[in-house]
This record gives sequence, structure tokens and C-alpha cells, in this order.
Amino acid sequence: MGKHDFEGNYTMSYSFKDFTGHSMVLKTDLNGQTIRGSCFSREIPDSEVFPPDMKGVTFINCNLDNVTIPDGNTVTDCSQRRFKVQNDMNDWEIDDNNIPLNVMNWIHFYKNGLVHPSPAQIPDKPVSERIDFESLQPRKK
Repeated sequence: MGKHDFEGNYTMSYSFKDFTGHSMVLKTDLNGQTIRGSCFSREIPDSEVFPPDMKGVTFINCNLDNVTIPDGNTVTDCSQRRFKVQNDMNDWEIDDNNIPLNVMNWIHFYKNGLVHPSPAQIPDKPVSERIDFESLQPRKK
């Protein structure tokens, strides 16, 4: 594995790459590696992407959303959100009990002075088309 000295050592073959949707479970060369700036995100919470016996891997500035990292590895400055599509067809951040907390693009509502969607607005049954919470905002006069 090639290493590179740019803001510290990292493994070139696994750094700054998009591994979305790729399984790493059968990889045997991960132990002890440093991975910087790669995306391993999944749509399903608690996805097991890496070998369960993986040890000594350091993730720096990676997207590890919805990914389970086995014990014995280090995560630094990475995104590790848990999210799931709800009955409104929007992605919502969820807690450890899979309870919706915030719509994923909540910062858009905040920055634009819009009313932040509430989990109470998620319908009990799935809808056929995504609810556009921005279009439900009161019109400015």
C-alpha cells in the first residue's frame, strides 16, 4: 500500500475515494491503515461495511454515515450520522432507537429563516411522493 505525506500519512488506495455502496467486508489489507477523506456512507442505518475483526484503522475526515465501525479503530473528524428515509420520503437524522430527530437538510431551513420541520409532521403511513417542507412554508408578503 502506498502512503503519502500530505497533512500526515494516509493509505492512497483507500483515501480520497467514494466507496458508497461498496462492501469492504472481505478486504484483508485494512488493518493498521490510515484512511483520509473517503466516503463509505450507506442508506441503511448500522450497515456493516468493514470486516468485524478489523483493527488499528484510523479514519480521518471520512463520511461514515450509517456505517458501524468495529471496536479497535479510530475515527477523527468524520461524519457519523445515522439517518433513515421516513414515511414523508425525506431523510431524517435518527437517534440510537431509530426515532427521527431532524430532517437532514435542517440547516437549509435555519439559514433561510424557515420553520424547521418537526418529526410530528411525519405521516403515520408512507406517502407516494416526498413531502416538500419548504413548499409548505407561509409565503412572505
